[in-house]
Parts: sequence; structure tokens; C-alpha cells
Amino acid sequence: MNKVERLETVFKGGAPDRVPAGFWLHYPSGWDAKATADAHLKLYRETGMDIVKIMDDSFGNYLTEGIQIKSAADWQTASLPGTGCGHYRRMSELIGRLADAVAGEVMLFPTVWSPCKIALFTYESNGLGDADFMDDCRTDPDSVIKGLEAITSALEEFVAGYLESGGDGIYYSSQFSEPGRFTDGEWARVVKPYDLRVIGAAGKNGKKAIVHICGEPQYEFCTALNRFAGYPGDMFNWAVHRNELDLKGGRELFRKPVLGGLHNRGVLINGTEAEIRDETRKVIEYAGREGFMLGADCTVPSDVSYERLRYAVDEAHSL
Repeated sequence: MNKVERLETVFKGGAPDRVPAGFWLHYPSGWDAKATADAHLKLYRETGMDIVKIMDDSFGNYLTEGIQIKSAADWQTASLPGTGCGHYRRMSELIGRLADAVAGEVMLFPTVWSPCKIALFTYESNGLGDADFMDDCRTDPDSVIKGLEAITSALEEFVAGYLESGGDGIYYSSQFSEPGRFTDGEWARVVKPYDLRVIGAAGKNGKKAIVHICGEPQYEFCTALNRFAGYPGDMFNWAVHRNELDLKGGRELFRKPVLGGLHNRGVLINGTEAEIRDETRKVIEYAGREGFMLGADCTVPSDVSYERLRYAVDEAHSL
């Protein structure tokens, strides 16, 4: 099997000839598309992994750049540039450069942030913060939802364009599912509908969606994973070391292939070669080969030695 066939087998819930693996990290947000593409290719080629997850490190400099939000009511009149923004053009160029460089030898999954996270980025770019956004969600949800509707519509266009530029699917970072943020009912109104629309945009375009369930440090990275049962993603990733749901439990809950197994701040980063290889074997022996890709709980530190990641990839490929 080649890398594409290997990953397609996993998406179908099968057992490929060898367990695929993939890891990712953040890059400086000020880099242009060429420098960022070169960095992605360096990681891919030096580790030998089976996927390229295309990072989006724009953070606050996103599709709402320049929009003034000082209170929830400002969302009522906010006008988004959509695919006319510089960020979209840069990401499309990045995806295109990588698609040209790998020429179909590996699948490309550009990152797409959740609408709630982009709304928070907008608050931060206006000198506000997480607490302000959460307060507005509770006191004036109708106005916040107006903003989330606009962001989601823009993201649906982004996804279609990303896939046209060469993406094989999206890596969707779902945010704001920590139990301390919203009740189940609040989450079902403010977060879930917009998750589903963006994830669904990949399927509408005949492509895959990997769903990453991401928690924030102030909530100790813990998420309400049961809320994602029935989500339409094609593969799921979450922090197994910080939540009470292991890989087997996740496969049963989501009823989809799973990705992960290694702690992004654990042995993979501070262990010896022997320890990394041993932990990799244990993860695969426990998870099984069907519908499984080896990875980490989340992004690994940006200064990690690629040799460490190569130990895990090589061990996965040897089993």
C-alpha cells in the first residue's frame, strides 16, 4: 500500500498493511505561504509520516480581521469579507504549494478552526478575552449567534475553496466543549449547529473530515466527549491522557476510526528512543490495527526533534 491507500483503508475501518502515523506542530504566524509550505514538507519528509495536516497559525489574524467587537450587540451589524480576505488567499496558496509538492503521494488536511474559536480570536484582537466572550454567550446569545452564523457561512466557503486548492479533506478543531463553559443545552444551541455545518461542508464536497476535540489549559484540557456522539466526522482525535475516554472507548462512542494514543507532552517529547518505541507498541497493541492511526493528543511542541517523531512513525510502520 502507498500512503494514500493506507489512510483510505483506515477511514473505511480496515486494517492497512502497516499502521499509519502523523504528528503536527505550530509555525510562526508571520511566515509567508512558501516558508510555511517548506516547513510542512520538512516535517513530512524527515519523519516519514502518512499524512500532512496543514496548520493554520493565523489565530487572531483571521477572517474577521478589522471587525470591531466591543459587545455582543456589535455582531448584529458585523460584515465579514469571506473569501476576499488575505488569510483565505494565503491558506489557499499554502494548500496549493503543498499539493504541487507531494503530487498525490500523501493526503492533505488543512486545519479549520471552529466558529466559536474564531469569534474568540475576534474578541482578543479587540482587547477582550475568553471571559468576555463567555459572558456575552450567556447574556446575549442571540447576538453572538448572529456572528457565529456569519462566521460559519464564511467557513463553508473556505472549506470548498481549500478542497478545490488541493485538500483531501479538513482537520476540524472543535472547541468550547469543556463542561465548565456551557451546559448541555447552551452548547447544543451555541456550538453544535455550527460545528455540524463546517464538518458537513467537507462531506458535501465529497471529502473527509478529521474531528479534533480540543480543550483549553484553563479547563485542564478536559472536554465533554459524549457530546460528540453522532457527529459526522470520518475520524476522531482527542486527548486520551487528559480525559476519561481511551482509544477503544472513543471508537465505540464515535463509531468511527480514531487517531492518537501518544501524549503530546509525555514520552514522545522527553523519553528515550527505546521508551518512545515501547510506548508506540503498547498503544497499537491496545488500540488494534483496524480503523486506527497513531498520533498525539494534540500538537507537539514546536521545538521537538523530528528524530523523536520518526522513532514513533518507524515503530508503527514496523508492526
